[in-house]
Amino acid sequence: MSDKGRAPASLPSTFESGIIRLHFAPGTRAARVRWQLEEIGVSYQLSIVSLWLGEHKRKRYLAVHPLGKVPALEIDQTIIFESLGISLYLADRFPEADLAPPLADKKRRADYCTWMAFSAGTLEPAILEQMRVAKARARKIPILSVGPSLTPFDDVAAFMERYLTGRSFLLGDKITAADILNGSMMGWALDIGLLEGRDAIRSWIEGLRARPAHSRAMAKC
Repeated sequence: MSDKGRAPASLPSTFESGIIRLHFAPGTRAARVRWQLEEIGVSYQLSIVSLWLGEHKRKRYLAVHPLGKVPALEIDQTIIFESLGISLYLADRFPEADLAPPLADKKRRADYCTWMAFSAGTLEPAILEQMRVAKARARKIPILSVGPSLTPFDDVAAFMERYLTGRSFLLGDKITAADILNGSMMGWALDIGLLEGRDAIRSWIEGLRARPAHSRAMAKC
């Protein structure tokens, strides 16, 4: 973590000018935001929210995020939640980090927008459905299909495998926020055994995980 001190126990938003504070719980979507902050190299504070102790549902934290979820990011004297929204904001807020193509680069920007939306709208639901089905089978309860609105994970993985063959990153030879969001999700898929035989995806994930910023972001708090 940059500016690597843990924030005080009191959690209400202070809206301090110039302060970036990430409200964070290990093993959640907050990890991808921490990774992006490390890629940017900006100074930030990490405020740990213990889900096990129920801190996310206490009045002090609900003043930060009214739904009691992580991540939440205090920046520019406001609060952003939803990891996708935070990622989009940070990539444009710090253009010097080159994590989002400029608007003038129409083709790369279009691809970037597609992949950013893909992470939350297609990839994540497909992985979560795999988890739902696995739990249902383990408990020997009926599995109800959610219908054609959900793209099957095998289709998603096959598409990404073809796309990533011969590529180091989603948008060429540089990492972008699209790699951070999709890579964090596909890293989860790898960890739960969903990427057997997907060599291009696995190579992409390995490259992302080898980045110093990723290692710092995944360090224990």
